[in-house]
Amino acid sequence: DGIAEGIAVKEFGLTPKQVKFLRFLANFINQNGYSPSYEEMKQLLNYRSKSRIHALIYALKKRGYVRLLPYSWRSIMITPKGSKIGITRVPGK
Repeated sequence: DGIAEGIAVKEFGLTPKQVKFLRFLANFINQNGYSPSYEEMKQLLNYRSKSRIHALIYALKKRGYVRLLPYSWRSIMITPKGSKIGITRVPGK
């Protein structure tokens, strides 16, 4: 949020919501060892429908920040480009 968020947006070409969502994804994956399901993301982020989640994921995919593995559950992967956003690491993981 604030100044750092503006820098991320300008430097990486993402909206503040996309940056926040990418950080959420990376932190979830770091903590759990797998990506969240669409339903988990909807509930954890307090969205009413999965369509907003879908739109955010595909915007990040289009820009090269995440990758989706075909025919696989929980298949969202953060790319090396996506990991440059400044993700918080969980100590000991």
